[in-house]
Amino acid sequence: MKQIILISLVATLLSYCGNSNQSNDVSEAKSISTGIKQMQPGGIATKEGGWTMTAKIGKKNWSANSIIPPELAGRIAGDNDGEGISLPYDRRGMVVGKKTRFSHNNAVDLFIRDDGGYVGIWGSYSGEMEITKVDDDWAEGKFFFTGSRSSDDKTIEVTDGFFRISMKMKK
Repeated sequence: MKQIILISLVATLLSYCGNSNQSNDVSEAKSISTGIKQMQPGGIATKEGGWTMTAKIGKKNWSANSIIPPELAGRIAGDNDGEGISLPYDRRGMVVGKKTRFSHNNAVDLFIRDDGGYVGIWGSYSGEMEITKVDDDWAEGKFFFTGSRSSDDKTIEVTDGFFRISMKMKK
């Protein structure tokens, strides 16, 4: 069923690639984003003192409104209306002081809207994530990176990144 939905979403996206009507394109991009979110169930709403992900993207403050549990996603993935940050995750690496340099094996992904309203993918193999607190309930860390796009030479700085995820295993 998920494959049929995904194929339908991709077909819809491709059918609009040549359309010059920007407002329809933005509407379709929102529709596709909503469909993708529905295919990734299990996101947990963020709240102060609970699941959290924040960062400064460029010069704008950003915060996730949901995080997919890392055991489900295999990543620390925060989302806010289709924009998101996805960090590498290894439960064994949740040790205070552990630093992970982003690389081809530990890449970070950034999904943000461009001036046209489309969500673009920015990848990064530079920057770092550091685990700052771990207890029976929560793990916290900070991160920074420079995102880049393969389509042009633009880069974007992501600084002051912070996350808090639950360490309790779902049963």
